[in-house]
Amino acid sequence: MAKASAAPRPTAMVRENGLMHRSKARGLLNTSNLPALQNLLKREPEAYAEEFLAQWNHYESLRRIYASGIGQQVEGAGDAHTNAVRLTKDQQEQFQQLLTFVTQLAPSYPQVTKPLPDHLAELLLVHHAQLSPEVRHACFRALSMLRNRNMITSETLLRTLFPLLSTTTSSELRKAILHTIVQDIKQANRTSTNMRLNRMVQGLLFGMVERGMQENGPVVLRRADTELAGRTEALWAVRVAAEMWRRRIWTDTRTVALLARACVHPHPKVQASAVRFFLGDLHAAESATGDSDDEGSEQEAAIPNVGRLQHQRKVGRKSKAGERRLKLAQAQARRRRKEQSEKELEKEEKETSNMAAIHLLHDPQAFADALFENLSRGDKRHNLEMKVRIIQLLSRVIGTHRLVVLPFYSYLGKYLMPHQLHITLILVSLAQSVHDQSPTDMLTPAIRKIAYGFVHPGVSAEVVAAGINTIREVCRRQPWCMEEDLLHDLVDYRKSKDKGVSAASRGLMQLYREVNPAMLRRVDRGKAGAMALAGGKAPPRFGVDRNEVHGIQGLELLAEHLEHKKEAGEEDDNDEWEGWELEEASDSDSDSSGWIKVSSDDDADSHFSLDHSDLDLSDNEKPADDAAQPKDTRPVHERVREARRRRRAEQQAKAQRAEASSDEEEAPAEAPPQDAPQDDEKLLELATTKILTPADFAKLNELRLQQAEEAAKQSGAAGAAARRELAALQSKKRATAVGTSDVVDESDILGPRKKAKADYEERMKSIQSGREGRGKFGSSKGKKNKEQYSSTTNRQKARGKNFQMVAKSWGVRSKKNASLREKSKRLRKHITTSKKRYK
Repeated sequence: MAKASAAPRPTAMVRENGLMHRSKARGLLNTSNLPALQNLLKREPEAYAEEFLAQWNHYESLRRIYASGIGQQVEGAGDAHTNAVRLTKDQQEQFQQLLTFVTQLAPSYPQVTKPLPDHLAELLLVHHAQLSPEVRHACFRALSMLRNRNMITSETLLRTLFPLLSTTTSSELRKAILHTIVQDIKQANRTSTNMRLNRMVQGLLFGMVERGMQENGPVVLRRADTELAGRTEALWAVRVAAEMWRRRIWTDTRTVALLARACVHPHPKVQASAVRFFLGDLHAAESATGDSDDEGSEQEAAIPNVGRLQHQRKVGRKSKAGERRLKLAQAQARRRRKEQSEKELEKEEKETSNMAAIHLLHDPQAFADALFENLSRGDKRHNLEMKVRIIQLLSRVIGTHRLVVLPFYSYLGKYLMPHQLHITLILVSLAQSVHDQSPTDMLTPAIRKIAYGFVHPGVSAEVVAAGINTIREVCRRQPWCMEEDLLHDLVDYRKSKDKGVSAASRGLMQLYREVNPAMLRRVDRGKAGAMALAGGKAPPRFGVDRNEVHGIQGLELLAEHLEHKKEAGEEDDNDEWEGWELEEASDSDSDSSGWIKVSSDDDADSHFSLDHSDLDLSDNEKPADDAAQPKDTRPVHERVREARRRRRAEQQAKAQRAEASSDEEEAPAEAPPQDAPQDDEKLLELATTKILTPADFAKLNELRLQQAEEAAKQSGAAGAAARRELAALQSKKRATAVGTSDVVDESDILGPRKKAKADYEERMKSIQSGREGRGKFGSSKGKKNKEQYSSTTNRQKARGKNFQMVAKSWGVRSKKNASLREKSKRLRKHITTSKKRYK
């Protein structure tokens, strides 16, 4: 009964008119027509299982020829010798077709094709050299197809493809492998972060980098020892990690740790690639999509005009096809805008270096020490360009994390010469590496060497300006490294005739007017510096963080803005408490909506009370015991309002008492109440009773910029100080938008430069451009607006002259002194001539 009820077995036999025969499609079952056979097998896999097994066995026989390595005994003139079995060209083409065939049908026959991924991995990794380029590409495409159809996992695919990057010699295959790796990881992290896959791939990359360092040692002094035959796998590990970071797929500390480890790799290409990553200097050859610029331009040209399509939809006939075209054009335009914004962001990051990765370094001090050791020990191995790049990276790490690497400044001393190649970048690196914790005894020799080598009459004005600007940038970060006698000499250059030198010297003088005017001569201190010195203002001591902020800068501006907003009748943020009531009868600390009930009891872990805080009551009005106070069960917003009303009442009472006491006293200086305590109380009230949101901080920054812009319009020292503050706020805003810190640029070192005198080639080019559009010689005055070229007569020229030029001429004087008879005679002659001319 079980056999009778079972479903009939699928077969290719067809019964028609009482006769049984095979289907006509069976005529397509031959090896020369695999696409047609593939179509039949996909429709009915179970009916054609035997045919698939036949093709699978054929594939297996051809694969074993590649994989077995068993030789044939060939009889020759002498002893028998062994030759490897080789496939003919027809057999290779047939193997490629069979490989595509079994890969396409792998989802239909999963049990039969289960060892197929292992076969492909073995062919690509073990027998890579014996395969022809066409067979390699076929195996790679088959492996990618299995991954696209979820026949293998990402781990299996990546473990096979990563070793191929350093094994294959085909640039096309290597590019395709790198693109496949990137796209697979990107697809795995599209919806959510795939931590398991990311950690596995990062572990593979770490192993690839570490193997290269174990083979060659931590530091190699000779360059020839590190030049390997081909690109190592560590290089591709760095490029894959950098590409993942560029695409915002991996932005964690493990990726940064991998690239930081590669910065001290003995192979020069691996080290250069990792250092360029931290400097934001990745070139197109290291990008998996480096050749996509031309394709992007072609796609941009093919995007339809969205505005034109929208206008056609308004004035023309409505159709579904037109609506589809409009939606497609809008989607393409959005995608293009997104790509453009990403390109602009990458460009900004390139210009300002990859500071986000530098901030994510796990142990910056150990990284800086290892990088400097690699730089100093490999001094003969690295070329100058690589040394400069390592110096730039080291200076950025030191300046960003405020590290102390003492030998770094003495190492830079041998490169501080005006004729040194890339001297501008070296000076920028020196200034970038200085911070307020840098030791002054290491910076003073460097400043002295710059002054002696750059600032003297024997060099050009540009060199002098660069030297003074470098000293200014160093002293701006660490003012105590300057010597008083040297400062006086540098300030004297403000009288130079060169604009760049005088501006650099004035900038240094203005800096010390603000930070330490006592080091300047009395005539150089200025009004602001003299008043600060007379007022007893002391310069910041060494080691004190000058960037430390006490309180919130500009909070008084926000308080004033909120006060005006309240007077205008707009809703205050404090009214947002309305409508949020707490369940007073609930015994639990939190209700179902997630609000936490705040109590004022005397628990051991909480002593917070809005009724009698230290900010509201004076010392005499504080209760003796908190436990004696009754428990307040009112809502939070009511208690906050009552505390504010009580605070305002106390302030008014204090103001009245102060006014009454001032009336009784005779001294007029003590009569008016002080405004500063009230302002402080207002700021304290705002800071302690209001939770500042990101929108409030954005408004606060906007108000600070507006105040600085208004103050910058003033003249004198106050306006100059306001303009400097405005520039600092604007640079801070740009740095926050880009994600960078205080980075020194080459323009800060070079300073303003006047236009250089044109050489012979530039002058001749200007002359030739001026001769375009005119004849070889002569003037073109008489050739304008005429059919035939001709000059003008003296009578025509006289008509265009100024009357004062011809007032004393004989023609003018004769007309003036002519008699009435001569005038009438001349008039009659003119009339007769006119009649003849226009007759």
